[in-house]
Amino acid sequence: MNIRSHQKAAAAILTALVASASTGCAQVEAVEIEHYQPSKITPAKDGGHPVVTLTKLGAQRIGLRTEPVATRSGGTSIPYASILYDADQGQPYVYVNTGGLDFERADVTIETIKADTVNLSAGPPVGTRVVTVGLPQIHGAELEYGAY
Repeated sequence: MNIRSHQKAAAAILTALVASASTGCAQVEAVEIEHYQPSKITPAKDGGHPVVTLTKLGAQRIGLRTEPVATRSGGTSIPYASILYDADQGQPYVYVNTGGLDFERADVTIETIKADTVNLSAGPPVGTRVVTVGLPQIHGAELEYGAY
């Protein structure tokens, strides 16, 4: 093999490496773009609360967990971990799963609290899933993006 042949072979290898690297970078950029997608906020309808839509990765990163509203004699119950309180009025509320990775604030009326169970006299219907892990992050997303 002469020098010219070596130069052509080296050029071909270099071209292949550059093409491979640029394709790899595009894949990394696509993953990073998805990785840093913010949650989506859908404005409130009819005086209600905005809907927070998490990305799948966002839900995984915050360790999102939900539990259904349970039946109890005379009302419903939810885990204490699902309760937040409005800073202005002190109104207790939960975030309910309205479908997929969509969550909306719902006011509740607490009847009693026993250990880690909250008995409600008013709130979401039985079977509605309420957030138990990830509340601060969902609330923060709602406030961060100008919902209020």
